Amino acid sequence: MNAVIYTPSDTEYELFTRILREEAPDAKITRDPDDGFFHYDPEHDFVVVSVDGAKGMEQVIKHRELNCKTMVVWITSDRYFAAMAIRYQVFEFLPRPFSEADFRAAVKRFLTGDIHPQQRTPVRRGNMTLA
Repeated sequence: MNAVIYTPSDTEYELFTRILREEAPDAKITRDPDDGFFHYDPEHDFVVVSVDGAKGMEQVIKHRELNCKTMVVWITSDRYFAAMAIRYQVFEFLPRPFSEADFRAAVKRFLTGDIHPQQRTPVRRGNMTLA
C-alpha cells in the first residue's frame, strides 16, 4: 500500500496513520503538504481526503480523474457530497462524525481487494471519459 493523507488536522492524521500501520505494517504513508497546490503521485493507490468543502471535493475528483485505480476514502462534514462520491465512484464516503471502526473497515476492504469493479473504471465529466 502506498497511501497519501490529506487533512489539516494533526489528530486525524495520527489516527489514520495508526490504523494504516496496524492493518498494513509495510505501508508507505505520506501527508500532503497543505500549501495550496495539488500534489499527485501515480504510485499512490490509497488516498484519504479528509478536507471539507470544495477543496476536498476537488482533491477527490482530481485523484479519480488522474488514476482510476487509486482508491479514495472521502471524509467530510458536507453530507450533500454523497451524490458526488457516487458519481465519481469513490471507494468509501464517510460523513463526519465518523468512527474509527468505519475507517478501519474501509482499509480492510481495500487490503482484501473488496473493491467494486466500477471503482476501478475511468470517471466521466460531462460527455468525456477521463483517466
